[in-house]
Amino acid sequence: MDDLEQVVRQEWGRLVALLLAQFRRLDLVEDALGDAVEAASRTWPVDGTPDNPAAWLMTAARRRVLDRLRTEQVARRKLPVLVTDVARDQEAARTMADSGSLVEDDVLRLVLMCAHPALAPESASALSLRLVLGVPTADIARLFLVPEPTMAARITRAKKRIVGAGIPFAVPDASVLPERLDVVAQTAYLAFTAGYSPGTGPDLLRAELSGEAIRLVRVVLGLRPDEPALVALLALMLLQHSRRDARVSDGRLVLLADQDRTRWHHDEVAEAMRLLATPSLAGPLTPLAASYVVQARIAAEHATAPTSDDTQWGRIVEWYDLLLQVAPSPSARLARAVAVAEHRGPAAGLDALEGLEIPDSHRPAAVRAELLSRAGDVDAARAAYDQAIAACRNDVERAFLERQREELG
Repeated sequence: MDDLEQVVRQEWGRLVALLLAQFRRLDLVEDALGDAVEAASRTWPVDGTPDNPAAWLMTAARRRVLDRLRTEQVARRKLPVLVTDVARDQEAARTMADSGSLVEDDVLRLVLMCAHPALAPESASALSLRLVLGVPTADIARLFLVPEPTMAARITRAKKRIVGAGIPFAVPDASVLPERLDVVAQTAYLAFTAGYSPGTGPDLLRAELSGEAIRLVRVVLGLRPDEPALVALLALMLLQHSRRDARVSDGRLVLLADQDRTRWHHDEVAEAMRLLATPSLAGPLTPLAASYVVQARIAAEHATAPTSDDTQWGRIVEWYDLLLQVAPSPSARLARAVAVAEHRGPAAGLDALEGLEIPDSHRPAAVRAELLSRAGDVDAARAAYDQAIAACRNDVERAFLERQREELG
C-alpha cells in the first residue's frame, strides 16, 4: 500500500470531521478533500511524501474550501466575516460545552450527524461508512447485498438530504444517543465487517478499519456503559479481531482450522468473555442486541476451543438456528451451512446451501466448491470454483480459490 492510500484509509474520517467542524458544508468539504487527494497523487511522487501527510491533505483541502467559498457571491461579500468564523469555529470545536456530557470524539460526532432522523437507518449507515470511514462503495454494496450502482445512488441521495435539510455538524449532547444508538451500532458493526473481510482490493483484512470500529464502540460505551447492544457488539468484535495476526501468512489466507492459535490475542478473548458475562445481557434484549449476543456466542465457541478438532460444531449449528430466528440473513444461512457440513458432513452442508444466493458475492460458490470437493464430485467442484473465482474481487481470496482449484488436479 502506498503512502497516500494508507493515509486516506486511516485519516479520511478524521479529516472530514475536522473540516466540517470548521466550515459546516458537507458538499464543499468532501469535494475539497477529494481534490486534495488528487493533488497529492500528482505531487507526492515528484516532491516526496510530506513529513505529516494528513496535515498536508488538511491544509490543501482547507484552501480548496476557501477558494470555493470566495467564488460564491455571498462569501465574496462576507469573506472577512468568513475567516473570523472559521477561527471561532476551530476554537469552539475545542471548548464548546453543554449541560450534560459532551461527545468530543470527531469520528463519533460525524457518525451521529449521519445518523440524523432525517435519514433512513440504512442510508445513514451507508453514508457513514463512505464519508466517515472511507469504505469503498463496492464493499458497502456487498454489506447491504445490493448492486454497486444502487448503493452509489443511495449514498448520493443521503448526501443531498444532509445538505438540503441543513443538518448541522455540531457538538451533540449525549442525550441524542438513545434515539440514534441502533444506527451508530449498526454502522460500527458494518465498518468492522468491511475491515475484517474486505470485498475488494489487495488485502485480506484491513485491521486499522476494524480497530477503528472497535474504538468507536468503546467511545459510545463510555457514554452508555450498560447498553446491551454495545456490550455484546464489543464482545463480538474483540473475539473476531483477536485472530487478525493468524489469518494471513506470507500474504496467503489461512483458514480457521489451520491457524496458529498461539498468535491469537488471548487478552482480547478474555475481555470479550467477561463482557458476555455482564448482567446487562441477562435481561430482555432488543432484536439488535440479541443478534450481537448470538453472534458473539458463536465466535466464543471458536475462540475458546483449544484446537480446531475440539470445536463444538453441534452447538454452533444450534446458535445459528437461533440467529436465523432473531436476525435472518443470507450471510447467516451461509455460515450455518458451513457449520452443518463440519458437524454432519459435506452432503448435509450442500443440502443446507440449496437455493442460497447472495448478489455479487463469491462466497456461496466458494463454499459449494469446497463441499463438492470433499464429497468427491471433482467436476462440479471445479465448475463452482470457476464461478467463485470469476465473482471474487479480493486479491488474496481469489488467489486462495485458484490454488484450491488447481489442487483438484
